[in-house]
Amino acid sequence: MNLITEPKRTRGKGVKPAMLHVNVRLPQYVVDHFKAGPKYTQEMRRVLTEHVDNEAAMRPLEENEHE
Repeated sequence: MNLITEPKRTRGKGVKPAMLHVNVRLPQYVVDHFKAGPKYTQEMRRVLTEHVDNEAAMRPLEENEHE
């Protein structure tokens, strides 16, 4: 790879915003529940996103900042 002639590769503008990496402590039984299935981190993300979206839908329109 020639650093002088090749431009730096950067992540292009995607359709979805980039994910944020976080660490969280969860009870063992919760982790075990999700790890019992395939793609457990994807399922955790789906459940959390669905919960937040449902909460936002229940708030009055002027308080809804997510949409």
